[in-house]
Amino acid sequence: MIYLDTSAAVKVLIVEEQTQEMRDLFGGTEPLVSSRLLELELAVALQRRGGEEERVSRVLSRISLFTLDDGVLAKALEARSGLRALDALHLATALQLEGIVDSMLSFDRELVQRAQAAGIPPHPLCA
Repeated sequence: MIYLDTSAAVKVLIVEEQTQEMRDLFGGTEPLVSSRLLELELAVALQRRGGEEERVSRVLSRISLFTLDDGVLAKALEARSGLRALDALHLATALQLEGIVDSMLSFDRELVQRAQAAGIPPHPLCA
């Protein structure tokens, strides 16, 4: 299962470098997972660019969203050093899914490096 953060998911909605690769991934069958936080982050990102909110719903329907609970918040507090708060929450969510998440898909180098140091390898699209 691939864990993805907002920097990856937003590329499905907004044309950027690697948008086609992300759309191909979303069109496939590989299971995708993220934090429930992704819903808010995508809505804000799309709103800033004048996009349609229904597109966010279509993208989110392809992703299993994991709830932010006390365990995730505790892990985020442990992992926060050097990370922005939302990135710490994404990393903590991925760590909470240990044994389920096979790779981290993010275009935030710091988050990818921290995930790799914690035992979650980067997805090939990160390279």
